[in-house]
Amino acid sequence: MAPNPAHLLNHLDEATAGLLAQVHVNMPWKFLPDYLHMVLELRINVEIGLEAEQLDNVRRSLYGSVAAKLHQHGCRISLHGPFWDLCPGSSDALIRQVSQLRFQQLFDLVGVFQPIQVVCHTGFDPRHHGSDHKCYLERSLPIWEPLTARAELFGIPLLLENVWEYGPELHQELFAVLDSPYCRFCLDVGHQHTFSRTPLSAWIETLGDYLDEIHVHDNNGHHDDHLPVGRGTIDFALLFSLLRSKAINPLLTLEPHREDHLVESLAGLVRAMGLDDRSL
Repeated sequence: MAPNPAHLLNHLDEATAGLLAQVHVNMPWKFLPDYLHMVLELRINVEIGLEAEQLDNVRRSLYGSVAAKLHQHGCRISLHGPFWDLCPGSSDALIRQVSQLRFQQLFDLVGVFQPIQVVCHTGFDPRHHGSDHKCYLERSLPIWEPLTARAELFGIPLLLENVWEYGPELHQELFAVLDSPYCRFCLDVGHQHTFSRTPLSAWIETLGDYLDEIHVHDNNGHHDDHLPVGRGTIDFALLFSLLRSKAINPLLTLEPHREDHLVESLAGLVRAMGLDDRSL
């Protein structure tokens, strides 16, 4: 059964509807055909996730057609790059070459989608690469430097997201070396809560000046479950308190893995942010 925009609207009060107009919602390209009608009708802003298969096989004209419809309906777009099996700092030069190719293919589509920003993963995993990230960083720079240059050319930020990193040090050093206003940070609070060994407050304190986006989903600290906000143990009230204290206002991107989790996440965000009908 196709998603029903009216059904979703029936579950939105004024506060959650107002918040939906502000946030982005993660939408893998492979699911977009099923949800495009609803996205357009409700003017949902989307972060489109592209994988290697789509980068190789989807016609550029189809990307253009979908992007045009989204823009015509007032839907903002951000892009999320491929990440499975990619490792920009691998010790294997051929793996680095494939990683670079995939990111270049992604940026070849920036002119088509005209996103407000582009998110990629660093690919660093301390379980495999060890605690010393300096060699990884050095090997990855020949990939990040030209991507940052392309981001500057487009005037669209490249955001590097945390996944398995134990702390913010790798990102901190990358941003210092790349030294560009177009290379920024995407904080995934679900990843931080599950994989990091560093408190959320330390991530915000260290990388707050680079923070342009937050991926929003919940878990209980054991698995990357992508639960609705409020179902897990992430302290979202603390998160928004920290953001307010530093006067940071990043884009919020919801990452529900089930259709019915979207409204629940919006409601959870309204509570965590202390919003009401009048403040939206």
